[in-house]
Amino acid sequence: MSVTMGKPPEGESGEAPRERVWGTRLGWLTGMDAAGRLLVDFGGNTEGPLPARRTLELTPEMVHAAVAARQCAVLLFEDGNPRFPLVVGLERAPSSTPLLDAVLERTGAERESAPESTEAFVDGQRVSIEGEDEIVLRCGEASITLRRNGKVIIRGVYVETNSSGVNRIKGGSVQVN
Repeated sequence: MSVTMGKPPEGESGEAPRERVWGTRLGWLTGMDAAGRLLVDFGGNTEGPLPARRTLELTPEMVHAAVAARQCAVLLFEDGNPRFPLVVGLERAPSSTPLLDAVLERTGAERESAPESTEAFVDGQRVSIEGEDEIVLRCGEASITLRRNGKVIIRGVYVETNSSGVNRIKGGSVQVN
């Protein structure tokens, strides 16, 4: 809800009254100024990015990521004045890998006593999952186990390998059946 006030706030003499902004408004971070204050912008703002106060801790890396993704910021305004924004939160960005996040969350919940958490690094091209002792990928009766000592175990009801080129099996010795 917006209300137009009859007289301009102090420091705005000679200007027409500005429309007040009551309640929250979504905007976005545009960067930081030399003093380390956040700069924000929002729909209807005709003055360009404005310095904003904040109620949350943000590292420069978090600000850079929010600016790059144009992540929504939740804004309030001091006394309803749109020239004095206050950042009270950031919209949680959706994950680019929700399935991987769900698997890692489930694995972490099942292994609460594990000394270290599972980590995943995603760069859009490749997924690297690292474990200290063992990694198990399982789907129904099929599984692939990677162990710290270099042992790889592939199990399944039916295992098939296909190759349009050479299908090479190398080892110190090879045992079939």
